[in-house]
Amino acid sequence: MMNRPEIERRLHSLAEQAWDQEVRWPEIEAWAQNFTGQTCATAEEQVYALFALSRFTYFGRRLVREMLRSLYRDHFQAPLMQRIRRNLGGVRDIPQIEEIYKRELKATRFVSVGNPSESSAHLLYYFRQVNYLSKNLFCDFAQAFSAEISKGGDGAVVSFLPRNRGVSRIVFFDDFVGSGNQIARYLGDHLPKIRVGTSGIDLRFMSLFATTQGLARLNAHSLFDGRSSTLFELDDTYKAFDANSRCFTSPPEWFEKSKLEALATHYGRALRPSTPLGYQNGQHLLGFSHNTPNNTLPIFWDEGNKISWNPIFVRFDKKY
Repeated sequence: MMNRPEIERRLHSLAEQAWDQEVRWPEIEAWAQNFTGQTCATAEEQVYALFALSRFTYFGRRLVREMLRSLYRDHFQAPLMQRIRRNLGGVRDIPQIEEIYKRELKATRFVSVGNPSESSAHLLYYFRQVNYLSKNLFCDFAQAFSAEISKGGDGAVVSFLPRNRGVSRIVFFDDFVGSGNQIARYLGDHLPKIRVGTSGIDLRFMSLFATTQGLARLNAHSLFDGRSSTLFELDDTYKAFDANSRCFTSPPEWFEKSKLEALATHYGRALRPSTPLGYQNGQHLLGFSHNTPNNTLPIFWDEGNKISWNPIFVRFDKKY
């Protein structure tokens, strides 16, 4: 038997504790009213929707800051210090290792993917704060590089040179990598020109989340050549309707995943005809306080440009 009160109790708890009260109960109720019985009875649709919401993973401001701290420690600081120690023959002289690390850090720039108004730049602000880093280590692409044109055998050759010649490492950053298409569009033409301009420069990429497919694409030789890392890798089990989905483990007896998929597809198609289950069939159930990825099911975030719709986790689309 469906137990809406039990689901509502869980959602109250999530809203007050796990979601840092950034989502209020009236918003949850308004969102549930979107489901009006177009795939099954209205009451049943709303119970299924609320159950899906109870399995949504939401990262509030406090948790995002903790993840940014972990990303720096585990994917930049610790590996670099380990490499320094290896190069010194395994010494245990901590002051010596830390002194070399400071020099390596000074020669590093953290660069957001996209322009300064996008989420990657927004999160780098918090990345700097929580890790107590100098603001001189951060810049956008235009601040990091200058273009140089030289004559080659086939005509003009364009290369990018670091504006600060003491910089030997560039770490590009983004919050979420889905397909990797957007980053490939931003950087696909630029990375070879950087390598031409500065032989041996260390080009890296870090993110909070990345799908397995997106991470593989960024690690291709033409992009970051194995130097792309993420704090959380999302394989297909993070898709809501994958055969091995972890989103709905240990469900109640009444739950049928096929019914929820039919609901999400039907309403998702009305909202986003070409991507009813998220960009490139993402099927994700996750979002952040600063934005919701378009790989997440649109029933959670679409603002209703095609039909009347109350989102629960708003997505702020880019305007090109």
